[in-house]
Amino acid sequence: MKSLNRQHLLLGLLAVIALVRVGDWVLASMIQGPLQERRARTSQLRKDIEKREALLAQARQAGRQIDAWQKQSLPSDVETARSVYRGWVLSLVRKAKLRNATVDSGSPANRSGVYRSLPFSIRVRGTLQQFTEFLYQFSDAPHLHQIASLTLSPLGSTGQFDISIGVETLLLPNTKRDRLNTGSSALLASSRVQDYETVWRNNIFGIGIDHSDPMKHTLVTAITYSNGNAQVWISEQLLDKVTRVGLNESFDTVALSGRIVEVRDQEVVIESSGDRFLLPIGSPFADARLLESSVTASSDAVLK
Repeated sequence: MKSLNRQHLLLGLLAVIALVRVGDWVLASMIQGPLQERRARTSQLRKDIEKREALLAQARQAGRQIDAWQKQSLPSDVETARSVYRGWVLSLVRKAKLRNATVDSGSPANRSGVYRSLPFSIRVRGTLQQFTEFLYQFSDAPHLHQIASLTLSPLGSTGQFDISIGVETLLLPNTKRDRLNTGSSALLASSRVQDYETVWRNNIFGIGIDHSDPMKHTLVTAITYSNGNAQVWISEQLLDKVTRVGLNESFDTVALSGRIVEVRDQEVVIESSGDRFLLPIGSPFADARLLESSVTASSDAVLK
């Protein structure tokens, strides 16, 4: 009897164990398995949704960026872009009071078949203060352009520099306008040009600099004639130097480079950077009166 009860007990335990095992299998394969698969699919779907939302946000941001670039782009027509950008650069040169300006442009280049770049070469002469003011205006402009190269060559201790700048501009397709965008680039750390004075106040070239303005110390001192040919005498007081120049001949002083285009009784007309100025005998270059400008025509403007 006791043996039979023991057998029944063992059989019951085996049945319970088998039931537990079967229950675990059912729970794992028929309930937890599908539930885990569903959770995995849900998690994957969430990741896919988040990824697609991120891509959509990037696409929207790219669209906004393209719109912004379109506004900053030079006109897509190369000749229009060449003309308006050159005029704009010359206007900056005039505002900064730089001199001897030449602005040339190269051939456009296709970039990945999507847009074009148009290089410009700018050469000017002036002080570090004037060049800093030029750079401030250049960097604050809302155009697709950047300085690709820059060379500053000091002219002895005169405080003047010959400056060469290589600029790359971009022309996006379908930018159909005949002028440059206006406004501000919002790229500058400060909106006040005075905050950049440290750039030119620190003598980064480590040379003795005479801060006298050569434009105020360079003047036409005489007009003489030899065999009926006029000779214009240009005196550079800071260098104690006199240069004699004939009609239609070029001159190169620290203050200004140019050409004598007309000689009158008591005054001469000089041409520099496409502008023409009237200069009486005895007057410094700083007082030359603008007759004809390559940027704007103004008989009342004064070169200083």
